Amino acid sequence: MDAAIYCRISQDRAGAGLGVERQEADCRVLADQLGWNVAHVYVDNDVSAYGSKPRPQYVAMLEAFESGQYQGLLSWHTDRLYRSIPDLSKLVEVCDSNNVEIRTVKAGQIDLSTSTGRLNATMFASIQRYEVERSAERIKSAKQQQALDGKFRGGPRPFGYKDGGMDLEPREADALRNAAEQFLRGVSLMSIARQWEESEIRTARGGARWTVTALRKVLSRARNAGLVEQGDRIVGPAQWPPIFDADTLHAIRAVIADPSRRVSTSYERKHQGAGIYRCGVCGEPMKVYTMRGGGTGSYKSYRCSAKPHLSQRKEPLDDYIDRVVVARLSREDAALVLDRGKGVDVVALQAERDGLQSRKNQLATLFTGGAIDGMQLKAGSADLQAKIDELDGKLASARQSSPLADLVLAGDELQAVWERLSADVRGKVIAHLMSVTILPVGSGQRPKGGGLDVGRVAIEWRS
Repeated sequence: MDAAIYCRISQDRAGAGLGVERQEADCRVLADQLGWNVAHVYVDNDVSAYGSKPRPQYVAMLEAFESGQYQGLLSWHTDRLYRSIPDLSKLVEVCDSNNVEIRTVKAGQIDLSTSTGRLNATMFASIQRYEVERSAERIKSAKQQQALDGKFRGGPRPFGYKDGGMDLEPREADALRNAAEQFLRGVSLMSIARQWEESEIRTARGGARWTVTALRKVLSRARNAGLVEQGDRIVGPAQWPPIFDADTLHAIRAVIADPSRRVSTSYERKHQGAGIYRCGVCGEPMKVYTMRGGGTGSYKSYRCSAKPHLSQRKEPLDDYIDRVVVARLSREDAALVLDRGKGVDVVALQAERDGLQSRKNQLATLFTGGAIDGMQLKAGSADLQAKIDELDGKLASARQSSPLADLVLAGDELQAVWERLSADVRGKVIAHLMSVTILPVGSGQRPKGGGLDVGRVAIEWRS
């Protein structure tokens, strides 16, 4: 009698197929004992008989039985063949109509040709389904408890952390901190993804390419702030170290949740003055070109994009504009340039938020000292956190709609913050603050060494 062997294993974590090899070996021993000829072996490796994932080899085997190719079926156990009533029904239909005999290594003969045999098989399938569902319930319950305890619940290695999810992967964690800072200053996710690819920062699974969707998902995880999230709800603090604080997480999520706040485009300016500085002859924007001079090598220069009306070396011009911007934003009235009739005072918003955070911290101190109970702490903290979240949304909106917000809030760190901004974001700040026009060279000689005559730079502040 020609027979087919069917082997299956639900999870093959090593990918070696050892489980199905052992099943096949045992089935071949049984075939020799029965005097059956093994004509074909069907294998579904790393596929569950209970889930919705299709079993292509199982389907192919049933089709072979329907066409009369084999008269016997060998399997290691009945749970390799079916673990649900629908699967059993199809197997009964095919085997009964084609007189297929079924033998298993561990469960013996399965007689699907009689009502008693079908009843026994149905009862066994029901028991198997119960065991699978109970196992799923236990796993779900265990993971819920792990979440409440702040433990890692298993799964693939999370980006930013080492295997096991409890220790930081330094290079990836630094990349996430930098990405969060850039994103809240107006740098697009596309630009950050491109930076990561250029720096050869790979995904947690080793992929070289970062999509905007993947980056958005990684950047907005509660895990990054040392928090555990189930579904859409943060259930508490985690035992692993945070990459950045919860305030940064709330700000990132506020921006992502409201796409209308985003002002970044797919175009990323490589030079802060490109398209921003204007030609003093025709008014057209200036672009950056690589110039070659006698004996001095190549250098970059801003030139009129329409015609070769005039040019100015890039480095001294950008340095001068940098100093002008930092000086303007260092003044006491710097916050006024953010408003422009929109009624947004980021300095006041930040001060209000700091006050609410301080009150929240005081509640925790009172609870630790026994002055308030857990219910009072929970109620008070929830109310304050709701107000803090609202302010985070407004601050995030201000940061995204105008990169100036982050600079105004920088305080003594203004110079350092300005230097860390990308050329694209610096260009947006310059365009928000002023118009810059480069005038033609007047009488007399050009500055020696390609320097800058500040008299050629006409700045008009926007009101």
